[in-house]
Amino acid sequence: MKLFDKIEKNLANLKILPILEDCGTVLCALSGGADSTILLLFLHQYLPTRGIRLAAAHLNHCIRGEEADGDEAFCRSLCEELEIPFYCRRADIPALAKDTGQGLEECARSVRYAFLEEIRSSLQDSVIATAHNATDHLETVLFHLARGTGAKGLCGISPMRDGYIIRPLLCCTSQEIRTYAAEEGIPYVTDRTNDDTTYTRNYIRKNMIPAMQKINPRCEEAALRMSASLADDLACLESAASQLLSPEGFIQRDAALDVPSALLSRGILAMYRNYTGSADNLSQVHLSDCMSLIRSGKTGRISLPGQSALFADENCIRISAETDIPKSAAPAPVPLSVESTVAFGPYLIKMSKSQSNIVPPAQNIYNLAIYSTLDFDKINGSIFIRTREAGDVYYTGGMHKKLKKLLGALRIPLHLRDTFPLLCDSEGIVWVPGLRPRDGCGGDASAENPVYIGVWCAET
Repeated sequence: MKLFDKIEKNLANLKILPILEDCGTVLCALSGGADSTILLLFLHQYLPTRGIRLAAAHLNHCIRGEEADGDEAFCRSLCEELEIPFYCRRADIPALAKDTGQGLEECARSVRYAFLEEIRSSLQDSVIATAHNATDHLETVLFHLARGTGAKGLCGISPMRDGYIIRPLLCCTSQEIRTYAAEEGIPYVTDRTNDDTTYTRNYIRKNMIPAMQKINPRCEEAALRMSASLADDLACLESAASQLLSPEGFIQRDAALDVPSALLSRGILAMYRNYTGSADNLSQVHLSDCMSLIRSGKTGRISLPGQSALFADENCIRISAETDIPKSAAPAPVPLSVESTVAFGPYLIKMSKSQSNIVPPAQNIYNLAIYSTLDFDKINGSIFIRTREAGDVYYTGGMHKKLKKLLGALRIPLHLRDTFPLLCDSEGIVWVPGLRPRDGCGGDASAENPVYIGVWCAET
């Protein structure tokens, strides 16, 4: 079977096909190496017959001087020959890595993905295709294994990430790709730094994988099967672990005591991910420390990356800012009128017909200051400040949205959500600080009776 036939056949097995069928453009990450060149040629053959556009993006890392410039020229020439839109950028990775304190590989990866995402966002209905192959996948699994990993690390490289990054070549080994290129006379560039075994991944590729191939010539394929099986198991465990979290996003202390470690650790991961947006930097050591505290029955906290911490209280387990204070009781609702200032828990709220009056008090320095303009004629009945209630929804963007999700999107810490001020009238919530006013209540230039409102808080 020719290589392109194999790739096409496996798009469905890799669960990539549905994404391709729904997209308008595929942005191919093109380095000029064998893998990305073959990926570009496959996409160039596969996509047009299905009405999908193709573009390519190349990042010149400025690490290898004239060689890097030659790679860029090769990619540009190839895309011109194939009449593929080509996006290119130069980034001084050595200088950026020095400034940020990152390693070269880590810095190059973060800059490269940021560049790809920037281009993707400018293209309609687009996805990113990267040229990771089965050998790269095994290399990643071994890299994680050497550092100590759980099931997620052994899942290696996913065929799909974030719903818009796809890896069509995961079904092919590095050797298969290079053999096909040689047989078909397909030129590509070679990065000499790939032979430098002082880089851990290069050492794995040059030494460990050949040793494994002596034991099992199809070890890359075996690793893919293992990872796919683990990914299915992991999805099942994470679904079960999500049931541990309360609607407010914490775990009841008594419910956590008898939970198997496989579920409890993933419940902690879910809380951490909800708070920080990602759980990539939470290690197994962190999880073990957290579970030990939870099962000890003692109160306390465990410091975590990202200036966060796990707090084990008598009644619940939660993750929030490391400088968190015990959750205070929700303030009672208070009325708010024009030309007035009210204190509401840790917040100060002021409303006036004069925009110049809505400024923070001079004697205080606040970390949070949010302003908005309302059309006072569109407010129903009296206006007052209250905290959230079960089942709260907010009418914005032409639909009713759950307040819980909106507060999460605003990254309001869990311990502050019960005291977060909501501007309400007899119809419901008029304004959630940080969002636009309720549909129809915004005070634009056409408003005949605008009022201005400001909220300040000493806590974030």
